[in-house]
Amino acid sequence: MTPLDLIPKPDAKTKPFYVVLAGKPIQSEEFLISLLRQKGLVPIPSSSLKEAQYLLARSETALAICHASSNDGTFRELLKSLGSGSRVPVIVCADSYDPGLYLEAMDLGAFDYFTYPYYRDGVEWVVANALRQASKHAVGRCEVE
Repeated sequence: MTPLDLIPKPDAKTKPFYVVLAGKPIQSEEFLISLLRQKGLVPIPSSSLKEAQYLLARSETALAICHASSNDGTFRELLKSLGSGSRVPVIVCADSYDPGLYLEAMDLGAFDYFTYPYYRDGVEWVVANALRQASKHAVGRCEVE
């Protein structure tokens, strides 16, 4: 059993968990999409930060995974646009570890931060914890124990 196995599977009575992949193409995006789909989540890749902001504002998104840099902005703009009281956890990912970038992301309200190469167990753990937090704020969703 993995951490994502603890997330309740969507059924006909509940809405699926949507995960927006924001910013420039994330390294190993196919890996993330495959992993999320295997766990019953619905990944929505966005082509730009502006599209990601649109999706986050207009749909029942449970989680956002944002690349540290983008063609039209950075995670900074995304986190600032969501505000500190956002119900959508944002995970920032980067091509390499940078302690300054990590601290900045966390100070701006990111839920967590991970770097390439992505390890299945680490990604599952972070995503499961973020979805657990999101499910506490979603109406009609089961809280994960």
